[in-house]
This record gives sequence, C-alpha cells and structure tokens, in this order.
Amino acid sequence: MYFFYRSVKEPGYASNLTERLSFYKKKFKGACWCHAVSLGEFRAARPIFKKLLLNGEKLLITTLTLSGKSAAQQEYREEIMEGKVLVVYAPLEITLMFKRFLKNFKPRCCIILECDLWPVMIMTTQKEQIPLIFAQAQYPEKGFIRDKKFPFLKASLIEKFDLILSKSERHKKRFEYFGAKKVLIMGDTRFEQEVPTDQINAALKLKKIAFNKYFTICFASIGKQEFEIISEIIGDLHKKHKDIFFILVPRHPNDFSKYKILFEGSSIKVKPRSKMVEISTNFKICNEEKFKDLDNFSLLWGDSLGELNFYMAMSDLVFMGDSLNNEGSHNIIEPFALQKPVIVGPSIWGIEYPALEALDVGILKKISGQNELSSALVSAYYDKKRLNFDESHIKDIKKFYKSNQGASDSFMDQMVNNNFLELNNN
Repeated sequence: MYFFYRSVKEPGYASNLTERLSFYKKKFKGACWCHAVSLGEFRAARPIFKKLLLNGEKLLITTLTLSGKSAAQQEYREEIMEGKVLVVYAPLEITLMFKRFLKNFKPRCCIILECDLWPVMIMTTQKEQIPLIFAQAQYPEKGFIRDKKFPFLKASLIEKFDLILSKSERHKKRFEYFGAKKVLIMGDTRFEQEVPTDQINAALKLKKIAFNKYFTICFASIGKQEFEIISEIIGDLHKKHKDIFFILVPRHPNDFSKYKILFEGSSIKVKPRSKMVEISTNFKICNEEKFKDLDNFSLLWGDSLGELNFYMAMSDLVFMGDSLNNEGSHNIIEPFALQKPVIVGPSIWGIEYPALEALDVGILKKISGQNELSSALVSAYYDKKRLNFDESHIKDIKKFYKSNQGASDSFMDQMVNNNFLELNNN
C-alpha cells in the first residue's frame, strides 16, 4: 500500500512491483549482493563497487528507492549489458519473499551498506548461511542511546554479522557494546568520490563573470523547517550588505518550487536555476554567457538535481543544511573536497564522522542556532580574505581530506583477509 501511495506522486514507484514481491526475470547466481537503500548510499558506495568489479566479481545491487535504482542502472548500464551487474529492488520485509529472493540469486555474500538494518533480511540471510558483512557502517549516537534501553533487540541483529567495517572508532565501540563478532575500521568512501570537474570548471568561470565582486554564500541541501530561518537570515544580510550574493539549494525536489514564495514581495530578486539554461546542461559545453544576468539578482535558486558541486564551487562559504532541523545534517565531505569553509547547525548526528574529527582539527564551524548562524556569516563576510586566502586553513582542509582516504582499499583488504573474497591478481 505504501508503494502504491508513493506512486501517486512518483509514478515510477508502481513499476517493477513484482520485484518487491520477489519475482525476478533473471537468476544471476553467485554475485556479491550489495544493498544500498537509496541514492545517497549508492553514490557513496561506488568506490566499493569499482573495487569489486576490478576484482572480477559480479554485483547484485539492491535498493529500496526509485532514485537509487535509476542511478545504479544509469551508472552501470554497460556492465549490466555485459552481464557483470544486475540492479533490482529488494523484496518486501517478509520471510517468504526473502527466501525466494535468496533461492533465485544464491549470492556468495551479502554486503549491507551504511545503516540500513532490516530484521527479516538479516535473519533470513544468516539462516541460509550466506556471509553477512556490514560495510561503511555507522551507528549514530542518537540511535545508540535509544537502543540501549532495549539492548536485546539491537544485539539480536548486530550479532548476526560475520564482519562489521565501521566508519570510525566511535562507531566501532557502539557495535561492540551490542556484542558484534568482529568490528574493524574502514573509514568512509565519500572521501574517494570523483569531483565532477566539468561542473567545477563551469562554476569557476561563472564566478569570474558574475560573482567577482561578491561574497557568495551557499546554503546547501536545505531541508524542511529550515527555509523560513534561512530566508530571514538572507533578508537581514541583504539589507546591510548589497555585495553578498546568495545561493539556496533545496535538498528535496518536492521543495524546488514550494518555498520561493518566501521571497515574494521582498527586495531580494530570485533567479531560479531552471530559468537560466536547460536543466540537462552539458557542463562541457556550458555557455557561461547565459548566466551573466545574475548580476541583476540577489539569489540563485538551485532547483536542479546532481549539481550541488556546481553551486558550492561558485561560493566562498557553505552552510550545510538539515542541521538546523534535527535531521542530522547533509554530508560535509563534498565541500571539503572543494576546499570550502563549512558551517553546520547543532544537529550533526547523521555526519558524526567526520564532523567531530573536523571540529577537533578546527576546519569546521558548528553553530547553536539562527542567531549564531547570522553572526557567523557576518563574521565570515568581514573576514572573507582570511577565510578564502589563508593558506594554512586550506592546507588543513587538504590534509584532513587526504588523511581520511583509503576506505575502499581497506574494505577489499578486510574482505580478502577474512576469507570472504579471493584477490584476483590479474
């Protein structure tokens, strides 16, 4: 019923419903089964998938969301045609369906990514004696405190894993608290993701054309309950500082057209990204001339998907959203990859690693709420030369970013060392 409900707004959810009922057109036996629940988990796991494919493994990728499945099919369309990858929906959380799923595919191992733990999936897979690996695993403090009230429930799942590869030492200790068999640290493959150079190059050209005289602030991945706060801050800053340009990027597509109304009737002139050039822009041949009239506006509204790096690369400072509304924040690794100063709100439970480590070395600023965010942005405005051209600050970001790389190598080493895979030297 849930998927039928979702299909009202997103028709794609009604397609391939038979897969959710564990009826599949292909067998595809003996693959490494990797479960990435949605788009974010899939994108983060691409370095792992690359390592597995280079080792000659077949990949069975399951997701729960339409966006995750579509992205995976697009990314690996050639490998799918060659019979190296199959992308399907995971079945519903019903024992009979998972038994049929496992009988159909007979995977050599099950690799669950990030934090998506489904009891029937785990229990059924373990009973079938298929090795269970929890990779790039995180255990946020918020969930840990909750689960400690009923420890036997979480332990019944954690104990089933043959190997847990956690993001950090903090996460490792929490898994061990619930009786994990073996926990090792692998880090986060988001530090290895390729930066879209086409977007970056186009953004740098545009910055010279339209934003050369502005201090540009990007409010990235802004979530519900944050728009009104951010619009008030933008309004106050705009009244006092006409040489600040704002970029606001909603996190969810459903919000692309919903919250622009907050700026109607104000002195802030908004230019939607969709009104500038076609959404499916090829950044290799992007004509920056079409962006020139941004000089007549105060705010660029980022109503496009997959272009967050483009928006952040144009900016002098990034505030990462979903951190003022108790949603745990969007990840901060992307702006660090671009060597941008980053500010987050008080809610960072979803990015505990690497946020706490970044705070420790002084490359991340965390604020307590709206008033402190306003002050931090004003301070950055007056101190923009130090923030943007302080070589030691940029050096610290580079050092931090580089020191956290290597997660996919660690993953493969541990999979081989623990006899879940054999290393193909070819």
